Amino acid sequence: MTVLSAIIALRGLLELVLWLMIGRSVLVLLAGRYGSDNPVIRMFDFLLRPVRACSARCLPRLSVCRRDTISFMLLLLVWLGLGLAKLTVATG
Repeated sequence: MTVLSAIIALRGLLELVLWLMIGRSVLVLLAGRYGSDNPVIRMFDFLLRPVRACSARCLPRLSVCRRDTISFMLLLLVWLGLGLAKLTVATG
C-alpha cells in the first residue's frame, strides 16, 4: 500500500465519521425531546461510540455536548491536514 493510498483511505474514513456526526446532530435537532426513542439516533450513537469513548477518555471534565463539538473540530482539522498531505504527496 502506497502512502497516497493510505492517506486517501484514512481521509475517507474520517469523512464518513464527520458525516455521521453531522447527521446525528441534525437528527437530534429535528427529533427534539423524542430523540432518545428514535432508532436512527440510536444507530448513530452505536456507530459513533468509539469516537465518543476516545473523546471521553481524552477530555473527561467536559460536558458531552462540548466533547462532541471539540472532537468534531479535531477530526475536521485532521481531515484537512490529510488533504494537504495528499496534495503534497500527489504533486511531489
